[in-house]
Amino acid sequence: MKRGEEMVRCRSEGRRLILSDQRGKGRFLSPGVMFLVVIGFVFCIGGRFAYCQGWSPLEIRALPESSFAVVEKDQTGKKIKRCPHHDANGKLDEEQLIYVLGTIDRETFLAPKKKEEARRHLETHYDRFNKDVLKEEIQGHVRINTASLTELVTLPNVGPVLAVKIVEYRKEHTRFETVEDIMKVGGIGKNTFNAIRHYITAE
Repeated sequence: MKRGEEMVRCRSEGRRLILSDQRGKGRFLSPGVMFLVVIGFVFCIGGRFAYCQGWSPLEIRALPESSFAVVEKDQTGKKIKRCPHHDANGKLDEEQLIYVLGTIDRETFLAPKKKEEARRHLETHYDRFNKDVLKEEIQGHVRINTASLTELVTLPNVGPVLAVKIVEYRKEHTRFETVEDIMKVGGIGKNTFNAIRHYITAE
């Protein structure tokens, strides 16, 4: 990537590559393996993004600056775009907005001041979306095993953070067998459950 070119960062989980034989001595890597290791390292370090990105790096690269909550520059002057929530056509993506807002507290690459700036920007959009949602009563039951983020936030006392946690729990544990199982999600206690129990189903 050329100097000055816009870039975004792809999420990476820092993993150490330790290569040693049974005696604890280091091994030499073949040229082919070394090339793959270097490419993987450059991709992860040069293209990291944090939790509040959501979309894939390829999708994010195609977005204009106006799609992001924060655009900042690193020490080399390269632009780093954070927290996308509008698509390439400039349309607000509510599902992405909720994901970004629900994970922004896990963001480690943003300075506190920039994080609050991003949060305020995102909450402005979410408040507008929320007002439209509140105009309509919940129709039927929300299926907690398949519901989207935009459906989950229609439930009483469930905002972006809890909605994302529900989806993440669902992905990790496959499904909720009963509506009571939703209390296994961090942050959902008896009070929240009692508020939503009549609006949800585990079907």
